[in-house]
Amino acid sequence: MKKIMLLSFLLGVTVNTYAQTPSTQNCDLLYSHRGADLMAAVDCYGSVVAASSVDAQKNLFERSFIALSAIVNDSPKTQDEIDAISKALKLVDDFSKNFSNTAGFYYWRAVFVSFDAIQRDRGSVLPRHLFGVIKSLQQDLRQAISMDPTVHVWGPNRVLGIMHTQMPGIVGGDKVLAEKLLAEAYQKAPQICSNHTAYAKILMVNGKDADAKSVLTKFLSLSDADLNPYQGEPLRNLKPENDRDRKVAKDMLDQLNNN
Repeated sequence: MKKIMLLSFLLGVTVNTYAQTPSTQNCDLLYSHRGADLMAAVDCYGSVVAASSVDAQKNLFERSFIALSAIVNDSPKTQDEIDAISKALKLVDDFSKNFSNTAGFYYWRAVFVSFDAIQRDRGSVLPRHLFGVIKSLQQDLRQAISMDPTVHVWGPNRVLGIMHTQMPGIVGGDKVLAEKLLAEAYQKAPQICSNHTAYAKILMVNGKDADAKSVLTKFLSLSDADLNPYQGEPLRNLKPENDRDRKVAKDMLDQLNNN
């Protein structure tokens, strides 16, 4: 009860008023709290969608997908992850009703179908669920790239590049293509941390250790202000991701220096 009252105070509305008239700003503030408030933010965006014009809904759906992907990344191997993936797949279907011919649709469908397959394969010797959808995932991501590669800060390049980085050649993994895709994401959108670490990883895989060191060293010198493509929006509070990727980058750099 105290948490609800405090949250209501922070949002500047009463509980009853908030329930009746949520706004994008209310939802963004919930997102910025992260943790348990991420799913509340998703439900909040859903309420705003229901009261918005079709033109305004695309951005709100994207906010929902970002919040749901944060739950998946922050809470792996939990019921929260499973619930977030399930909700996201339902939202992708809802999104398709008005936005099926958009890069965002193809990108977010690929993201959450892959999350679902990875979650289902956890603990299995062979990733049969992921193998079963690899072809469709690549088709969706290539379609998103052809329509608008800037979705989610060059997300289609990043996700397809990471996929090819991790896939063995026997199932179609292409390390040359992965480097090309991730180099473009890194060069076009260096303001998001994951484009740095993903690019450094493929450079390491391809034996370009000196280049990987340069990318990682430069990344670790950047401030949070340098690594925020969405200035001034509580939704885009990326500090948790920045901190997580800085740790990954430090570990990668240590590995390179110890080789």
